[in-house]
Amino acid sequence: MTKNSIVNKILLYFLSVVTCVFVLLAFFASYWYKNNLINSKVDNLTTQIEIISDSVIDYMNNPSTDYIKYLSDYVDVVSRVLEVDIVLCDALNYVYLVSNDSHKNLLGKQYEVDYYNKFKINHISSNELDVYDNGFGEKLYRLVKPLYESGIYKGAITLFFGESVILNKIHRFNLIIFSIVLLSIFIISLFMYFLSRKILVTPIKVINSTAKRFALGDVYKRIEINSKDEIGELANSFNYMAESLEKIDSNRREFLSNVSHELRTPLTTIIGFLSGILDGIIPEENHMEKLKVVYDEVKRLSRLVNDLLDLTTMESGKFTLRFKIIELNSLIRYTVTNFEQEIKQSNINMEVFLEHDNVNVIADEDRLVQVLNNLIANAIKYCDDRKRINISAKIKNNKAVVCIFNTAKLLSEEEFNNIWVRFYKNDKSRTGKESTGLGLSIVRNIISQFREEIWVENRVKEEGVSFIFTLQLAN
Repeated sequence: MTKNSIVNKILLYFLSVVTCVFVLLAFFASYWYKNNLINSKVDNLTTQIEIISDSVIDYMNNPSTDYIKYLSDYVDVVSRVLEVDIVLCDALNYVYLVSNDSHKNLLGKQYEVDYYNKFKINHISSNELDVYDNGFGEKLYRLVKPLYESGIYKGAITLFFGESVILNKIHRFNLIIFSIVLLSIFIISLFMYFLSRKILVTPIKVINSTAKRFALGDVYKRIEINSKDEIGELANSFNYMAESLEKIDSNRREFLSNVSHELRTPLTTIIGFLSGILDGIIPEENHMEKLKVVYDEVKRLSRLVNDLLDLTTMESGKFTLRFKIIELNSLIRYTVTNFEQEIKQSNINMEVFLEHDNVNVIADEDRLVQVLNNLIANAIKYCDDRKRINISAKIKNNKAVVCIFNTAKLLSEEEFNNIWVRFYKNDKSRTGKESTGLGLSIVRNIISQFREEIWVENRVKEEGVSFIFTLQLAN
């Protein structure tokens, strides 16, 4: 476990909180125990002082040597058992019995006359507890039981106990409490350590290891963590990312393969014809014919490179657009005019439906022409024997909606899923040399750069396919 391990941090925070909580609980437990101990001791002493008072009254009524010895022995036992000092004094406050030899100097002397006279004068019958300093920095607790017989004050029984008696027991209690606290913290820490390693550190290590393998190019590795918590969500997100990267890697490989194929075919033709001309294999009278083929292939290569550059620029976010207000109907008519010769040669019936006289939109004019050119060229290329193309423009939901329809075989599910993929050609047998397989990908990227939508629909009733896109209206 490293110094900056997340387990160390969790344990540090956890132990800090738990220690503070346990220390506070121990403090309050100690405070409660101290008060409870004092109250319990006073209750116990009160019970014993009542028993002693009966014996003292009996002694006062029948003083004798035997009885005083019995009383002395009894007081001595009570003193040792309850850990108190006992002092007995008569009505004139003369001490006649003590339990502790250290207090023998009080025997036969008056003891705190002013204090005890209040019981004689005021006839205070209840026990009195007070606390005072013994002069050596220790608190003493004093419980006094005044003795009365027929309303006449007969003396008092005084029980003393020092705070040290209480503190010794509190210290033992605190030692037990803090031992339990330390043991609890140790056990909980061990539990938290192994638990955090199991549910946090180990899964993170697995994710980290898999991420490093990803960095080395192994995009097929997956994380197998089945927990339903945040770690499980992270693992699922990681696996989702892995699937996306795998798909991207697969698309990249397919893209490179397609580019290689698209470049190899015209290059093979160019090299073959040029080699034939240079080596004299092709007769001189055929040079112009072959050079025209070479020229067409060079133009095809140029279109492919330009399309690739456009697509790369769009996907890298470095695509620059020059938005302005454009009259959409005029632009559609202009674009259709560029295809007049091709339409006539293919004997296609093209109709243009413009719902409004003037429709102003906000777009990049050159890129919008590129979109229309690609979609119309695509419609011409895939138009079936019914040879019908419809182009319409209308306003719907505060958007200009352009639709380009051509009669054709309806798209399959596979074609729907791949129609926008680079180099995808849904009818390879009909793909001519004019196509680069990038037109629809470029169209979608341009419309996305416009922050608008484009989609394709099967028109079952009309038996054809429509490409539809929206444009922002100019206020």
